[in-house]
Amino acid sequence: MDQEIARDIVAACEQASTALTAAEEAISRMPEGDERSQHLRALASLLASLFGGLRAPAVRQYPDLDKAEPLGDPDTLLDASEQESVSRLTQPDLELIDETLLANSAASWRKVARVVGTAMNTLHKQFPGVPDGFYAQRVAALVQSGRLQAQGNLEYMRFSEVRLASVGQSAA
Repeated sequence: MDQEIARDIVAACEQASTALTAAEEAISRMPEGDERSQHLRALASLLASLFGGLRAPAVRQYPDLDKAEPLGDPDTLLDASEQESVSRLTQPDLELIDETLLANSAASWRKVARVVGTAMNTLHKQFPGVPDGFYAQRVAALVQSGRLQAQGNLEYMRFSEVRLASVGQSAA
């Protein structure tokens, strides 16, 4: 694809991301239950497709298109109700979340939004009230522990990528 088309795709993805963020805010106001879980799964699937399948190939071909700056609060910032949901997690819960994040990572670079979205989709029944920002925090912890490598700003899922750490390599 030529650079102009790639630029248009990246711009369209940013617009879609803004709209999906609004949808995420609306979904978060829904009462916990099956309907909310279904909406969160659909949103996670859309995010994974948007960033992994549409935007990533354009940015891989033209890395200079990935120079956008994050706007707003970091994704890893949790509000009081989100923090309350997270505080109920046990050590085995954290280990399951971490293993699921690792299972959705690869040897090649993947957007953190994709890794988080697919992990949330997998674990939606076990952890329906756990926000995406917490999953992003766990990704950062996996990078800190050396199990994942990262590039970009881990506080913003759309502006960072991770890959499985190779033997003998440390976290970025």
